[in-house]
Amino acid sequence: MSLSAEARAYLVAQQAALVNALVARGEPPPDFDIGRLRAAVSSLARKRAQAAAQACQGLARALDHRFAELFAAYAEAAPLPRTGGPLADGRAFARWLAARNELPEAGRLQALAVDLRFAAGPDGLVPQRWPTCKIAWLSQSRRLIAALRLPWLGEYWLKVPLGRRQDVAASNPAAFTLKTSGAPTFPGPG
Repeated sequence: MSLSAEARAYLVAQQAALVNALVARGEPPPDFDIGRLRAAVSSLARKRAQAAAQACQGLARALDHRFAELFAAYAEAAPLPRTGGPLADGRAFARWLAARNELPEAGRLQALAVDLRFAAGPDGLVPQRWPTCKIAWLSQSRRLIAALRLPWLGEYWLKVPLGRRQDVAASNPAAFTLKTSGAPTFPGPG
């Protein structure tokens, strides 16, 4: 059974309207069950939040019970990135939190690790192909973090405590710490 060109065009328009309603919060197609559509939208939003929490576990742990509430507010305002999957969504969420001064230090570290390996494009994340250096200031713990990624050679992380001079020397004789790794890892706040 073959559809006429007119029927096919109508079906394509209906499908596009349904996808727009599910993903971009657009108007639902006519004659659609609004209750079922809302249930599907809610289910997709929960799935999106779970995927981002899995991809950015440090951020999710740092936000604890606030993660779901904050991610729902972010997802309401931001479409799903086209490339990069849940990691790109989690990184965009971290950027959204930073703009509101609500990004915890663990989230800043995870964002730094993502930015070291990926570049933000207009549609999401794309892998970095060149050596990359990133720096972050952690104001709460008063540390400067510098990270260097050299493709095929690994990553180098430098943590510099910047408390008062006598406090740094008294509490930590080895004030400068260098972490190297060949495999990608997300550093914790400690």
